[in-house]
Amino acid sequence: MQREEIDRILAQAAGRSVPHSLNPAVIERAKAALPEKLAPVRPLASPWVFTSVLLGAFAVVSVLCAWLLGLRGLRALNGIQLTVIFPVLLAGAGVAAVAGVREMRPAGGQRIGRFALAVSTLALLGAFALLLRDYDTQKFVSEGVPCLVAGLACAIPAAIAIWLFLRRGFVLDLPAAGLAAGTLAGLAGIAMLEMHCPILKASHVMFWHVAVVPVCGIGGLLIGAVAQSVRRRRS
Repeated sequence: MQREEIDRILAQAAGRSVPHSLNPAVIERAKAALPEKLAPVRPLASPWVFTSVLLGAFAVVSVLCAWLLGLRGLRALNGIQLTVIFPVLLAGAGVAAVAGVREMRPAGGQRIGRFALAVSTLALLGAFALLLRDYDTQKFVSEGVPCLVAGLACAIPAAIAIWLFLRRGFVLDLPAAGLAAGTLAGLAGIAMLEMHCPILKASHVMFWHVAVVPVCGIGGLLIGAVAQSVRRRRS
């Protein structure tokens, strides 16, 4: 097939697709809807850049909060516990950060917010179950509630920072983005607790510390759902 034949076929197809008796008023309305000037749009950076920034926010907030409250937990952990707990936390934070970055752009990849929440929670429970042997439940509530409150208090500034960063993209699914942001913020809260809290009872850590992650993840999901509903009403 020659080039001229291809041009002729395309021209005939275009002629059939556009009616010849199109109302001029419709054309003018279509022209009026088009912007007069098209400003260039700055492309989003690579996903790994955004993932690194979110991991940086996770690390800075958790370390700063632990430093303000005191690093007694680090002194209580032995070498094996340190080399297992914090890599597990960092791996979970990495998955949650990727989940958040994928929500920043349409067709950014498969949504993995639920996966990040489930895997990080189960991995932490498994790590603590292997490392901690003391299942004493004395002072379970009196020692646990302050840790839960402290973890959630640390997660709040982390969630704000993460959400402000996610807004730099084009988030379509606010509940999914909220779930990812909440999970990452919750992991910042539990990372702070592991650096701050010297209580190494398995029952305490596996319940009160780990609870920060699902509470924040589900909270982010609910907040995102409310924000999505408000957005739809306004539109």
